[in-house]
Amino acid sequence: MSRNFCIICPGFRSLEDFGSLKSIRIKTVGLFKEHFIGGIISYSVFYFLALGASLGLQFGLQWDVNKVSVISLNIWIAIPCFLIAMLSGLWPDVDIKSTPQKIFYRIFLLLDIVLIYKGITDGRRYLLISALLGVFAMLPLIGKHRGWTHSRVTMFLLPALFLLPAMYDINPRDPNLSSFNYTRFDYTDLSGLPLYVASFIGYATHLYLDGILFGRWQKKSRAKNNQK
Repeated sequence: MSRNFCIICPGFRSLEDFGSLKSIRIKTVGLFKEHFIGGIISYSVFYFLALGASLGLQFGLQWDVNKVSVISLNIWIAIPCFLIAMLSGLWPDVDIKSTPQKIFYRIFLLLDIVLIYKGITDGRRYLLISALLGVFAMLPLIGKHRGWTHSRVTMFLLPALFLLPAMYDINPRDPNLSSFNYTRFDYTDLSGLPLYVASFIGYATHLYLDGILFGRWQKKSRAKNNQK
């Protein structure tokens, strides 16, 4: 049986090799679902806890929740926050052949095509953005698995990209980016904070599920639980 199987599937030496590959694929799919669900659940818990605390403070202490907002009650901002939390929970595994890698690189390809078209028709600034996007997309591929994409430093820094549009006064409804001026930078404008927090929580959830967020303490805790 094994010999006939090897003739049909010459890449495998035996049924055992095929079984190990199948188990790896099942494990990969399991991790994808774990990270996918984990990002959404963790941000949902945070969102509704923050909402409850904000309402309690607002009505009990007459405090304006909009002064420093870590969540948004605007549905057009709240929904993207949940989406960003989910995608950030998947992002770290973009450095290995996986479902998240397929998702993100399809997004990158679509964005790059749009930017190139806009660069040809509306101005060179889009070609520059397209080039920068291409460089950014290559970075995970030149590193090792669980390298910089699984770093706690990256967990803080990468979500900061969601703060920049507000700080540079970029209007997302302006497709020509006419309001953008790289010399005009207002670091006090934190209106992008809900997006940053959503991305941070999704990213942190991924690192926690991979046993990286709390380092050695988390590994020791898991080892003790496995021994039980």
